[in-house]
Amino acid sequence: MNEKKPKAAEAAFSAKSKELGSLADETITEWFNEKHRARTDKEIAFTNSIVPESCPHCGSARFRKDGFNKKTGIRVYECLNPGCGRKFGPLTGTVFDSKKIPVSETIEFLYHLFQFHSSTSSAASNMNADSTGLYRVAKLFLAVEGIQDGTVFGGKVWIDEKYVPIWKSKKAKNGSGDAMRGLSRNQLCVATATDGERCAVVLCGVGQPSPAKALAVYSKHVSKGSRLVHDGTACHKAIAAYCGSEEIHKTSETKGLPDKKNPMDPVNRVHRLLELFLKRHGGYKREDLPGWLNLFAFWYNTRGTALEKAIKFIEIAVKKRKMLRYRTWGSKKKHDET
Repeated sequence: MNEKKPKAAEAAFSAKSKELGSLADETITEWFNEKHRARTDKEIAFTNSIVPESCPHCGSARFRKDGFNKKTGIRVYECLNPGCGRKFGPLTGTVFDSKKIPVSETIEFLYHLFQFHSSTSSAASNMNADSTGLYRVAKLFLAVEGIQDGTVFGGKVWIDEKYVPIWKSKKAKNGSGDAMRGLSRNQLCVATATDGERCAVVLCGVGQPSPAKALAVYSKHVSKGSRLVHDGTACHKAIAAYCGSEEIHKTSETKGLPDKKNPMDPVNRVHRLLELFLKRHGGYKREDLPGWLNLFAFWYNTRGTALEKAIKFIEIAVKKRKMLRYRTWGSKKKHDET
């Protein structure tokens, strides 16, 4: 009898484990299916509401509606250019051109990023591999490429620089073999300008920029006749002369002041949020910093909730005929790693 009881208990435990295992499998499957659901009627309607401006294959503005895709329900267009004649959909040739990933997943991914989640945690939440998150980020960079080019401020404009350290393994060393300190080649310089509402954050080489270099970068985002507010750093002299009017608040005078009383707070606020944003993606390659800066600028300059920003991003991105296939991205990634 003493031998039978353990066997019966073991059998009961085994049956219970199988039952729990089956429940876990069902639950995980339900979660996965919910995260990777098929295109809904709302998503199909949203996609079909996007009207292309031209044929993604030849650039012709002459095209016509040609029914709907029988499998997906997505609108089909036909190019009327005699030399082309190809068919396409609303998202063909864009970063969202994918038969497998619905737009809703991209919206959720953007929603997470604009709430300052990391791409890795967002991919995990979506039950995707880390590489999927990195691939999506690479496509987002394409969508925001050049997005700050038209950002120009007038009136009162605050400027300053934010420095981002490069990877430890790639730091330049001095004659003693130690990593160079201070504002050296080991610090990436981000030139920042703001009018208190919007911002421009642009990579400006390494170390503290020269007056000529600062002028070359800032003059693209600050108009002549503006009143420049800065901390009196030497590199700001040229841009101050360019603007014609300036207001100087040295760091030694503003250090320790509460934000509300600090006259440099408009640009300091941009830097605080930028630092937090970049920290969420601390493992990013420094070569990708321009992409992260563009993405941050879009987030900062776009009004609304994280979800509203995500929708706005989709609307802007579909107008760009740029795409990146996973295979192409994967090949480049492997090349960069070798």
